[in-house]
Amino acid sequence: MPLNKKSKIALFILMTGAIFWLGAINVRFFIGNQLLNYDEFNFRTSIPPDEENQIFKMISDSSLMIMAVYPVVFIAAIVFLRNCKINLRENPWLLMSAVLFFVFVPVEIYTSYIDLKFIMLFDKRPANHDRLLELFGERIGFLRGVPWIAVMSYYTIIWLAVFKPLKKSTAELEEEEKKIQDTHGYKYIFHEDDDLIINESK
Repeated sequence: MPLNKKSKIALFILMTGAIFWLGAINVRFFIGNQLLNYDEFNFRTSIPPDEENQIFKMISDSSLMIMAVYPVVFIAAIVFLRNCKINLRENPWLLMSAVLFFVFVPVEIYTSYIDLKFIMLFDKRPANHDRLLELFGERIGFLRGVPWIAVMSYYTIIWLAVFKPLKKSTAELEEEEKKIQDTHGYKYIFHEDDDLIINESK
């Protein structure tokens, strides 16, 4: 893989940031589940106030981590793609990974806005717990659960980067182009005898 110095630095930042970013997403997911009933999609009503407040604090802290690291991952991904000099025809897995990542940017921006409102509301004393639950529910239910689809796509990117499906060599691409040309191309063959017959008929 032809990587220059800038692309190597961007890749290192991208991978390091992604570890913290996805880690914070997982932490928030497991913590947030403590607010929900497992058999149906609604909030538990038997959580002691102190425990609920601690859960809100951990959700707020993990959301803050996500909001801080995501821009770093986003910028590093752009820098890497612009400088890596990788042939996307030979490595379609990289193109698929880029599409899966960037297609959810609007979702991440809007859910970060909801997270920011959650963090700011939690920092107020006393915090409005009903409103915090409302914001939390709005986030996990946004566009019928699209944020969870985004998370699954991010893990799909890891799978693509590890196994590199559909990767092709230059020789394989040239062979494919040759087959396409042989199948759909048109070659004119000069027939001298046919031209002589046409001239004699004139």
